[in-house]
Amino acid sequence: MAAQATLERLGDTPSVADYLRALWRRRQFAVAIAVGEVRSQNMHTVLGNLWLVLNPLLQMGVYYLVFGVVIGTDRGVDNFLAFLAVGIFLFHYTQRSIMAGAKSLLKNQGFIRSIQFPRAVLPLATVLAHGLSFLPAGAVMVVIALATGESPHWTWLLLIPLFVIQTVFNVGMAFMMARLTDRFPDMQNVLPFVFRLLFYMSGVLFLADRFVTPETLVWFQLNPIWAMLSTGRGIILDGTLDGVLWLSAGGWAIFALVTGFLVFRAGERNYGRG
Repeated sequence: MAAQATLERLGDTPSVADYLRALWRRRQFAVAIAVGEVRSQNMHTVLGNLWLVLNPLLQMGVYYLVFGVVIGTDRGVDNFLAFLAVGIFLFHYTQRSIMAGAKSLLKNQGFIRSIQFPRAVLPLATVLAHGLSFLPAGAVMVVIALATGESPHWTWLLLIPLFVIQTVFNVGMAFMMARLTDRFPDMQNVLPFVFRLLFYMSGVLFLADRFVTPETLVWFQLNPIWAMLSTGRGIILDGTLDGVLWLSAGGWAIFALVTGFLVFRAGERNYGRG
């Protein structure tokens, strides 16, 4: 007996397995978009993509002057410049990835309406682009640590898995924010204020356990970005491993990716119809 053909109803959301297979088939498409975004960044400026390194460097200089020299939040930190560098560079990688991913659907409406492809390609490619842009900035972060007296340690190799964990987290959050922003475009104006709050609640500029009460410190410990920043600082500044921080960072990354993917996929058929 011949097998019965099954029909797929138009407009149905594809199964998770089918969606993942379609996304994998478009992997080269995602990479091409990411590379194109990197090449187009700052292309109309004199210094071009050198700003990918100059921006966090200039911000680090400003924050060092205000918080390290004037306010004195360097208490308890032996190498405050390297401490700032790790915090600022890693935080801005997540901030820029998620904010750009949030806008990825809105800025590609014409593209979405013209070509059939898994829409998850767009936030994914955006995060990949910012991951590629972060590589030279990450190298500068390491150079700053060396220049300010830190000695290379085998734990520095763990910056690679930390980068992977942070990228996975960024992708998951970009998925969630992309769907939310597609539904509520005003989120584009809200997100900068959310990240301004997270900037201070992630201990970017100060050692949290020296400046907050034990009750307040709990809120820092529940913050996935704080876990990633603290893990990076432990790797570079102390040459130590904190299993709890690694579990926290990895757990948040997996949770964000799975939840973000499912949330994003649920709205697949509605993207571009607004």
